[in-house]
Amino acid sequence: MLLLFQTFNFYMKNTLLCLLTLNLCAGVFAQTVKTHAGMQYKGTGSFTGYRNNHKDSVLFSAPMGIEVDTTGRLYVSNEHNIFWIQGTEAFLAAGYSLDPTNPGAADSKDAAGSVARFSRPAGMAINTSTNEMMICDQDNNQIRKMEKYINNATQQIVTTFAGVKLLNGAHLDGAKASAKFNAPNGIAIAANGDMYVADRNNHVIRKISGGNVTTIAGLSGTSGNTNGTGSAARFAAPFNVCIDGNDLLVADYGNSAIRKINLSTFAVTDLITSGLFGPRDLCKVGSVLYIAEGLCVKRYESGLLSIYVGSNSQQGYVNADGNAARFEDITGIVYHPKLNMLYVVDMGNNVVRSISPNARPVCSFTASTTSATKGQTVILSNTSTNGAKTFKWTISPSTYTLLNNTRLTDSVVYLSFSQTGTYSVKLWVSNQSGADSLLKSNHIVISAVTAPPVVDFSASKTNPISNEVISLIDLSTNTPTSWKWRISPGDFIWMNGTDSTSKIPNVKFTNGNNFTITLVASNVEGSNYLTKVDYIKVNGSSISAFSHSDVFASYPNPANTVLNINAYSKGRILILDAYGRVVETLNVEAGLTEINTSSFSNGAYFIQFINENGIYSERIIVNHN
Repeated sequence: MLLLFQTFNFYMKNTLLCLLTLNLCAGVFAQTVKTHAGMQYKGTGSFTGYRNNHKDSVLFSAPMGIEVDTTGRLYVSNEHNIFWIQGTEAFLAAGYSLDPTNPGAADSKDAAGSVARFSRPAGMAINTSTNEMMICDQDNNQIRKMEKYINNATQQIVTTFAGVKLLNGAHLDGAKASAKFNAPNGIAIAANGDMYVADRNNHVIRKISGGNVTTIAGLSGTSGNTNGTGSAARFAAPFNVCIDGNDLLVADYGNSAIRKINLSTFAVTDLITSGLFGPRDLCKVGSVLYIAEGLCVKRYESGLLSIYVGSNSQQGYVNADGNAARFEDITGIVYHPKLNMLYVVDMGNNVVRSISPNARPVCSFTASTTSATKGQTVILSNTSTNGAKTFKWTISPSTYTLLNNTRLTDSVVYLSFSQTGTYSVKLWVSNQSGADSLLKSNHIVISAVTAPPVVDFSASKTNPISNEVISLIDLSTNTPTSWKWRISPGDFIWMNGTDSTSKIPNVKFTNGNNFTITLVASNVEGSNYLTKVDYIKVNGSSISAFSHSDVFASYPNPANTVLNINAYSKGRILILDAYGRVVETLNVEAGLTEINTSSFSNGAYFIQFINENGIYSERIIVNHN
């Protein structure tokens, strides 16, 4: 608990130094802070008392560490227990569930579920090979292991993995059962199973491997700020560690620095030495390093350090975008790869906060025309910023017809109006950070037909690749009642039951070429035509179709509400429906990406994976039945 009382003085002593030395680019990123779990209050000692709670009603007491397991379950180390959070559920995994000030609440006891005991568990790390959780049991001066989650009815077993239970910490290398730690605070696990521990009050970094504990950097009991190899290096209260390739990054709290340890030589060097004060935790996402300090999260990339969310000097409890957000005392951070979300433990507010890489969307949209005739195709297009993911159009009055199999939940909607008059259009959009809406009253004016069609058309895509399906879209005024499309040369196929007489035909071009399109449109007043020469320019690089190749794999197929795509390289994913419309697009790194398909209609879709070597495709089925 000493940390809680040291924090304020630490901030006051270091704020001026930080403001003088930090070259920050504030507000350049779009990100939103929200409360993810817990009921906010100041102080400690509150508790829920039940194993299973809604995440918004659970009471934490000085939560400190956070980690995500291989299934996406989020774990939080609380005052004397461990909770996990998934969906809307918060569940006691292990440790004391009642008043943390009760006698016997804090102890070191190996057992299952609520019978197990901890004393101020702190940083945690998941063993990705076994899904077991390693926990720094700070006040017991031990490293504990919690078995993987099986189901809610099966309590997770806690055992002591390394360290002797000590009231006051010490330092001793050797067999893990007899080793001694002094307030171990953070832990990381390498792919080979080796573990690295930030042994805070010993001012050293420890390694657990092959049943033994060794000190790889720093000198026990001696704090300082010195680069060197092994025991020649000095740290000051290292709080946490994370693995970055063959390096171990250290949040060197007392030196307000991020240090780097080469895991082959144990040579210690500096990574960041200015612009920080009191870094508590850190995580690496691609090329970006996120650093948790007490009042903010900072972002480091290509030598540039910036405030990502929060403030250097202003504390509080405010959910907002970027630098407008306020925290009380951040102690842990983790990246959730399945949700593309950062989560932090705000110990001073007793809550878990989420940090979305996107701000809430700002709604906007356009219409292809705001003055049309009855039956003319009008295209409504979402132009919202900040990555809107879900859409809902409302058009009134309701005397309209949706075209080209579009839906009111699509980002782009094709429609025609059957009555003259004015129409109001409203769009509601949302993403994982929030929602916004925009109403344009009397936005579209529809008039009667008094002349032959004035022909116009567009295409859903004018530069497709071979064998990609696109739509040709009639935009003619004066309500055509019949259509005749001509395409030259003839290397194409009509698709999805459409043909040359369809208002909006679907076309697949089978060879790379430039295609000239002509549309003849007629109504009772006469006919007209329009030709667009070389309008469609087809890239001859065809899509390579395969299933579960060495480029990417998707599963399950058929998919219900979730589609998993495992990419083996960095690239871009497009999901297209049977009409060639893009329904989802995202840039991905190598690894597993989870896509929510609950809003997809039943039917066939195509996944396109685009990387530097080409474009690859796979057909999937979405079936919610």
